[in-house]
Amino acid sequence: MINRKQFLGAFLSDRHVAAVQPSSPFLIRRLLRRIDASKVMAVIELGPGDGVATLPLLKALPADARYLAIERNHAFCAGLAGVDPRLDAVEGDVRDLRKIAADKNMEQVDLVLASVPFTYLSKDERESVIAAAKSFLRPGGQLIVFHQYSPLMLPVLRRHFSSVKTEIEPWNLPPCFLFDCQNTAN
Repeated sequence: MINRKQFLGAFLSDRHVAAVQPSSPFLIRRLLRRIDASKVMAVIELGPGDGVATLPLLKALPADARYLAIERNHAFCAGLAGVDPRLDAVEGDVRDLRKIAADKNMEQVDLVLASVPFTYLSKDERESVIAAAKSFLRPGGQLIVFHQYSPLMLPVLRRHFSSVKTEIEPWNLPPCFLFDCQNTAN
């Protein structure tokens, strides 16, 4: 993992890094409370950043779980390499989710986490990323979009999921939204 100074440097040098610091421990605890990790055998994470959510989730997952993390920033991706044998950190763009997941033989997953800065994507790209993420979810699977500073993604998520729960974490800088979506499709 990278340190706070390196994180800030990534923010200043890479316009695709939208946070000045990692998600707060309060946000990560809120996120993890929404996941029954004992039943999660496959995860795709979009925009893991420095792994602030990745590493605690990996600790809670079964020993034979698979975890694919797609990160655009080279320093963040390199910092995740080798931290856990279940973790496959790929340097890439979330807009290429379908291709990257196919290359890694990830067909159906229990959980998709997304903390990418969706404000940097066009409306069509946001729709496409969410549709792709949903296409990988098993029935009953979960998509959690977190570390979002506005409710921008709420209408998109409601178009794709019949069950969307919204929370706000006030103890994050800045306060942010967390959206928990259930794949109720069979």
